[in-house]
Amino acid sequence: MADGMKFNMNIDKKTQRWFQKTAPQKLVSAKKKAVQAAGMAWADTAKEVTRNEGHIDTGLYVNSIGYKSGSPATDADVIHEIVDQNGKTILRIGSNVVYASSLEKRFNIMADALDQSKERMVKVSQEQIKRTLGL
Repeated sequence: MADGMKFNMNIDKKTQRWFQKTAPQKLVSAKKKAVQAAGMAWADTAKEVTRNEGHIDTGLYVNSIGYKSGSPATDADVIHEIVDQNGKTILRIGSNVVYASSLEKRFNIMADALDQSKERMVKVSQEQIKRTLGL
């Protein structure tokens, strides 16, 4: 897992103020959904990088990155924690299988996936914000 990576999304101030006054729960929901969507795009890309570059030949690691995408992965194998703290929504994402850390150190899978998925992360995040806020 790549620790300390940041991904920032901002809503224009006028829109943000309007929603804070009229529907603050929608703003919180939109932010959480945007972060979730970005995380899934990142996880999907990490799964592709792992498969396409032949980093490992078992399905456990691939199926455990960010969310369960098949057998034999279990909930314990997946890292997907979302926290809302001090106005920031933070998603910790990755794989909890025993060898995930060594794979990341060796191949930089999550870091490479982040680089490759940034545009898609922005796109899916913006779409979630628009849908949730009805924009």
